[in-house]
Amino acid sequence: MIPVQYRDPETEEVLDRRYEEQVPEIGQRVMLDGVWECEVLYRWRCHPSCCVVYARPVQGRVAAAA
Repeated sequence: MIPVQYRDPETEEVLDRRYEEQVPEIGQRVMLDGVWECEVLYRWRCHPSCCVVYARPVQGRVAAAA
């Protein structure tokens, strides 16, 4: 299991932290905090056993929620 930290690409705010079987792929959609569907924009590895993933909310879901 790899510790993954999901962050907002504009503010660097940590959106979610959890352990994953593998590092999420760029373009993959993930559920953060069990509520938001987000798309992985890019990844940055701190070291081999940790990964920081930048993700943004999927636009269609945000518009539908509003």
